[in-house]
Amino acid sequence: MRANRNITRIDRKTTGGYLVRVMRRGELTSWYFSDKEYGSKRKALAAAKEYRDELEGGLAGYSAKQLAKKQRSNNTSGVVGVRLVEEKDPRWPSQPTYRYWVAQWSPQKGIRRTKRFSVEKYGEDKAYKMAVQARKKGVAEMEDR
Repeated sequence: MRANRNITRIDRKTTGGYLVRVMRRGELTSWYFSDKEYGSKRKALAAAKEYRDELEGGLAGYSAKQLAKKQRSNNTSGVVGVRLVEEKDPRWPSQPTYRYWVAQWSPQKGIRRTKRFSVEKYGEDKAYKMAVQARKKGVAEMEDR
């Protein structure tokens, strides 16, 4: 991890300091550590790091499984981890377009699984339902971490 994660240096004409900002479960907690108040940049940074570490230890974040179920604002399918993909195949002069529904999840840290279901092969509704089912099955098998 980065040593100064969630800490931002703020310099103004007459003063400076460090701003600690930690977001957990949609709640932002922040605090400013002034160089003047702590006596130096180094001491203000040390206090900011100490505060940040205490804050991160005390605030519960989302587990990977909870995060995998969290709806995002840019989701257009209505189901987290399921999306419609349209690709043109540039290998042919006619450049045919292929459409498929994709389900994606992460069973373990650093591993991503993806399943694709062709709209041409299964039809729009069946391909979508198959992707939703694959996603549900994949998330159910995820490790809690």
